[in-house]
Amino acid sequence: MRKIVMLVLLVLGLAASAAGYYMFYLKPKEAAQNASQNEPLVPPATEYKGKKVVKTQPDVVKTDYYVGSPQLGVREAPDYDAYAETEYYRGDKLIILEQKDGWGRISPYYVYEEGGPEVAEWVPMDALLETPPIISEAERRETITGYINGSDDFDLYEEMFIKTTDKLLQDGTCSPADFEELGGWVTSVKYSDGYVYFVYCGGFKVSNKIYVDVQTGEIFFR
Repeated sequence: MRKIVMLVLLVLGLAASAAGYYMFYLKPKEAAQNASQNEPLVPPATEYKGKKVVKTQPDVVKTDYYVGSPQLGVREAPDYDAYAETEYYRGDKLIILEQKDGWGRISPYYVYEEGGPEVAEWVPMDALLETPPIISEAERRETITGYINGSDDFDLYEEMFIKTTDKLLQDGTCSPADFEELGGWVTSVKYSDGYVYFVYCGGFKVSNKIYVDVQTGEIFFR
């Protein structure tokens, strides 16, 4: 009887050991294997060897130019034989809208009559500079003298005439064409002392008259 009891206990111990082995070792191992088998396959990373795309910058069209010659006539067609309506002067900035056969267009196209040709303002490109010209003091003096060397009593008051003209040009009160219209400064008969001269700027009305007293350098309007 005692042997039977011991045999039963031995069988129960072996069964418990087998159950523990399955629960704590074999079952977790099987679960891990099943999980690894169910994971999706991920392809290994590969290096991209395609062509490199390079973004190119669009060409910048140069439009800003400066007059390099002392005077530049503006033609109504890209032709030196075309009528020159206006003039620009050294250092003036121009915006080129179109280039054609060595000429630059600086205005829109206009049609002055129905069915008529398109007309625009053109200047020769070889008279223009890409950067503002450097004008020396001597060159500027020579240029201004060319505008006003027909002034009354120019030999007597050359310095005052040049100084006053330069100031009026610099501040935009007058243009070179204003001085060229009369050849320079004109003696004023309104002021009888003989030291006052005038020029018209922007028109030929009384309100466009600008005076200078060559003794004091005063510039005034009446």
